[in-house]
Amino acid sequence: MHKFFQICCLAAIFFCGLTFSSAQAKINMFPQARYIPELSFYGDSGKAYKLKDFKSDLLMAVVWSRRCGPCISDLKHLSAFAKKTAGKGINIILISPAKEWKTADERKAFLKRVGAPNLVSYSDKESNFMKGMGILVTPTVILVNKKNQEAGQITGSVKWDDPEVVQYMLKLKKDMLKNLDQKKTANQKS
Repeated sequence: MHKFFQICCLAAIFFCGLTFSSAQAKINMFPQARYIPELSFYGDSGKAYKLKDFKSDLLMAVVWSRRCGPCISDLKHLSAFAKKTAGKGINIILISPAKEWKTADERKAFLKRVGAPNLVSYSDKESNFMKGMGILVTPTVILVNKKNQEAGQITGSVKWDDPEVVQYMLKLKKDMLKNLDQKKTANQKS
């Protein structure tokens, strides 16, 4: 019986290790930023929003689900990331399926319980936003540049408040702005 228990424990550790390593984030930066469809998601009062309504140097639209373990563990890290990057041109919004929540207050209470009360959350009615953006897995972060174009996506779990991740995202924002400035200058010359 003792040997059986040891084998079960080793198997559990092995499979947890596989799960953890496969949950690493994948960054997909597009060679050229692309058009974002006019898809709506909804605020607490029922007002419709689109990604273009959020102006910042870099918008991180985080598509998540309360049924997704990596999403939930990311929320606390995202909250800390938001505090570390406050005032630095990065805006974070959360978008989750509306069917997961009875009310906006329930969604806010959930965010507070998991350590992310400072993050602004919206709902995706009938998953139209997710479908329209071609998002198949959560968490997915849609990276939107200053010109309201999709510059890339990050899928999978990220320890957002890790100093290296914070520096990477600040550099990414800077590079995105530089790229837009170079395109603007090239267009003015032609």
